Amino acid sequence: MKLKEIIEVIPDVSAVNGNINVEIKSVAYDSRKTEKGAVFIAISGFNFDGHKFIDDALERGACAVVGEKPIKLEGVPYIQVKNSRRALAAISAKFYNYPAEKLKLAGVTGTSGKTTVTHLIGRMLKGSGASAGIIGTIENTINNKKIAATHTTPESLELNKIFSQMVQDNVEYVAMEVSSHSLKLERVYGLKFEVGVFTNLSRDHLDFHKNFEDYFSSKKKLFDSVNQAVINIDDENGRKLLNMLAVPPITYGRDKSADLRAENVKISATGVLYDLVFKGKIYPVSYSTPGMFSVYNSLAAIGACLALGFPVEQLISVLKDAGGVRGRFELVENPLGINVIVDYAHKPDGLKNVLETIRGFCSRRIITVFGCGGDRDRGKRPQMGKIASELSDYVIITSDNPRSEDPESIIREIEAGIYKNNYEKIADRKKAIQRAISLAKKGDIVLIAGKGHETYQIFKDKTIHFDDREVAKEFLTRS
Repeated sequence: MKLKEIIEVIPDVSAVNGNINVEIKSVAYDSRKTEKGAVFIAISGFNFDGHKFIDDALERGACAVVGEKPIKLEGVPYIQVKNSRRALAAISAKFYNYPAEKLKLAGVTGTSGKTTVTHLIGRMLKGSGASAGIIGTIENTINNKKIAATHTTPESLELNKIFSQMVQDNVEYVAMEVSSHSLKLERVYGLKFEVGVFTNLSRDHLDFHKNFEDYFSSKKKLFDSVNQAVINIDDENGRKLLNMLAVPPITYGRDKSADLRAENVKISATGVLYDLVFKGKIYPVSYSTPGMFSVYNSLAAIGACLALGFPVEQLISVLKDAGGVRGRFELVENPLGINVIVDYAHKPDGLKNVLETIRGFCSRRIITVFGCGGDRDRGKRPQMGKIASELSDYVIITSDNPRSEDPESIIREIEAGIYKNNYEKIADRKKAIQRAISLAKKGDIVLIAGKGHETYQIFKDKTIHFDDREVAKEFLTRS
């Protein structure tokens, strides 16, 4: 592919210098991954400025460079653009021959529920006989083939590569998580979604967005590029978004005006039952993961698949046997009669929802183990401490992924929100889980929150293997 062909699709080109007839063999935005014949896109990031690594990219064989700054390069073409991230998205799509246009995309955004809703959509599509892929936090899948995930929503280059693999494997539908980061950082720039799903919005990622309005605005960007929208109107921000839509919506919730309405909800330790009211008819629904959030997640997935043209009866039938999602209200089986639940809840609303669900069916004690991630929104720490203490019988505050921060400092900030004397502090997460299990009696529930599916723990100087489920099983076996 010639550079001149690529230049034609780049938005907002400011200047072009050098020979544009060079052959482009690959695309890169990380100088360390640049190969001979690559076009290197220099991105001004938050921690690193890609323009400082242009020389490194050229030494590794880059034959053209795209960037935002006015730079003159000797013997190598340089294309100056207004937005390198948009350029990367456009170039990646062109390089892989626009694979997303050959797929039907269902994008899911919101603070909570993205992973579960995305997986449920994927399972419903497959259960209905369609070929489907999933892109999200836990993993990316192409039909039944799994690919490790590094971001909730991959960078546009990796995203188009995955789309291309999906097209080669005859995938027709893709259910994908669309994070606020990806929307703000243009990772999904240029994509057209068949349907966009809005789950809810609460405090999160304010270390990145700085204020809630910017967070909402980033989420809203998804709905500027969808053909249909599926909106939770029980959420106040969902109602706000509904009034801004320029596309047909399917609404869901318990509100009487919802197109997909849940009535007669029954929640137990084994899951949820409810009546789905849709177009004047009532359909009994069963889903095997407990919690009111499971009602909303299943409604969202049903709504997305309805928008894609699948019959409601078929979707409800598949949902009954869909099963849970790894690290989301996942039960760690053991012979001791202690109910150990691992959940990804790492935000105030998420922790509150999980604990309220457990409180709804637990007749004995709830022992909660949790921490908060370092280098992230500090304001949520005391909030989560307060929630955990109020809704648990006993709390063990520990480390999550402390990253560059001191674990003890994070724990003190969590502790600041607690006014009850029903907690202790153990910075070592493994020892904290061991302590919780040692305190538990038959019938008690131990909630290990914050990391869910993650199989690592990030410290300032290292990343170690750490899986809450493995650790819990180790001590449940020893007990």
